[in-house]
Amino acid sequence: MKKIFLLAFLLLSTNATAQNRIASLNLCLDQILLNWLPPQKIASVTWLSADDHYRKAPLPEHVYLNRGRAEELLQLDPDLILVGQFGAQRAAARLRNLGFNVVAIPDAYSLDQLLDQLSALEETLGHNAPLEKQKQKLAELLAQPVPRARASALILSANNITYGSGMLEHQLLERAGFANLAAKQGVERLGRVSLEEVVAAQPDLLVLYGGEKDFAIAHLAARHPVLKTYLDSGRVYTLPAELGFCPALVAADVLQQLTEKRKSLVEQR
Repeated sequence: MKKIFLLAFLLLSTNATAQNRIASLNLCLDQILLNWLPPQKIASVTWLSADDHYRKAPLPEHVYLNRGRAEELLQLDPDLILVGQFGAQRAAARLRNLGFNVVAIPDAYSLDQLLDQLSALEETLGHNAPLEKQKQKLAELLAQPVPRARASALILSANNITYGSGMLEHQLLERAGFANLAAKQGVERLGRVSLEEVVAAQPDLLVLYGGEKDFAIAHLAARHPVLKTYLDSGRVYTLPAELGFCPALVAADVLQQLTEKRKSLVEQR
């Protein structure tokens, strides 16, 4: 009996310490580690995460910035290496052949894929409170019926880019109870829309999606003063930059906020 208990203890101890040094070869997975894991567990993230545009969490000084090459991680000897579905595949294959624990986490381009991604992360990383909270919140929001009382919305990004059907941003609008005017006009994935077309469409909500430092409602209003009415009436919502490169971090919050925004717009009618 003592041997059984000892064996169980050793197995639990091995599992608890097996992931004390985690490396990432993927920008989104970088952000998940930096935002949701204790700093001491992170061995390496990609060099892109040194850019303030991508990184919202602190970058610990001890974390090595890799460029997706296998030889960089050999000297670090991490317990777990995370990769995406497509990037750094040559490095991932070489590291696997050398006996490293390399786990591919599926990419996410839709709400269903986001749940799959979060489940894969949960299975790989084990108990993690922020991860479990985001997964539960997203699952609960998606379990709710699509609101019947709808409002219209149009996404306007830098360089007059708008988002139509087939995009995660479109799915978020639809699930929150908005009719995406770009999709209604036949835009599939990405398209362009002039400020004059935005004004003519008269969406209930103007959704801004950054990219340029000066891309803000004030900048747009200077080009077309009619758009200032959206700011004055609170009919503006700004999508976080993380939605474009690591939606797992923010999709649940965005869906909740858009749902609340639609409710307030419908009540004002």
